[in-house]
Amino acid sequence: MVVDDSIVRGNTTKAIVAMLREAGAREVHVRITSPPVRWPCFYGIDMPTRAELVASDLVTDEVASYVGADSLGYLSLEALTETAAAPGVGPGGLCAACFTGTYPIPVEALQGKELLEGLVSPR
Repeated sequence: MVVDDSIVRGNTTKAIVAMLREAGAREVHVRITSPPVRWPCFYGIDMPTRAELVASDLVTDEVASYVGADSLGYLSLEALTETAAAPGVGPGGLCAACFTGTYPIPVEALQGKELLEGLVSPR
């Protein structure tokens, strides 16, 4: 069993699964402590474009196949927000845009993070 915080591109997980198999593992089961990352982050985290995110267009079984795992499981968004919520306060401040594609402020799809970093001018 491999536990990791997230799968973004899938390259690291794929390499780890391959190493475990080379070391003699007959089965490799991967569990991820976040929902699938399907959308880029435009708020300061240098994340790939949507096309580079392994889970952007693949279902869980397809991602498992891509990384070479026998099974793959993600933490649900509901469980993440419940876990991240402050006692008695709720998950109101948690940004889940990279999981849902719903951004807290509008983001120009073609300008993305560059707009927020001041590298391009708004249209």
